[in-house]
Amino acid sequence: MPEALQELVRNLDAAMAMPEGRFGAAVTSAIGNAVARCDWLEESQRRPDPEHYRRHILHADPLDRYTVVSLVWDRDQGSPIHAHHTWCGVGVYSGTISETFFATDRDTLQPLRSIARGEGSVSFDPGGAGIHRISNPGQGIAVSIHVYGIGAAQIVTGVNRVLG
Repeated sequence: MPEALQELVRNLDAAMAMPEGRFGAAVTSAIGNAVARCDWLEESQRRPDPEHYRRHILHADPLDRYTVVSLVWDRDQGSPIHAHHTWCGVGVYSGTISETFFATDRDTLQPLRSIARGEGSVSFDPGGAGIHRISNPGQGIAVSIHVYGIGAAQIVTGVNRVLG
């Protein structure tokens, strides 16, 4: 395991003991430190899929408190519109991603605003905080590091509530 990932895991383990009011900041700080060093993912963990974004599990906490994944976005790829069942921290490892937030208006999703997130940027969703979509509008590949507050066995079905 690369030193940057080992440090991320140590910092996330420490964040698990933080009081609720400091937890989000501790997670974003841990992710921010990791993505500041954009030299530790293996080539296979940065390789896109031509059909849709690709997810690589980097670390599964043995106590099932969190899972660290890299998401690889080829040009014009994006997630479905979704909300999270659990907390999630995100850091941009390379490239630029766009995060678009939505509101519901009588069962219709309306875009509110989009934020471009470049290399090194971090964000945190405490879970259920909003509806969004992540995409790669850029010319090259983008890679983001996501930490979800769920065990690896539930990563496919327990993270997102897909809305569109």
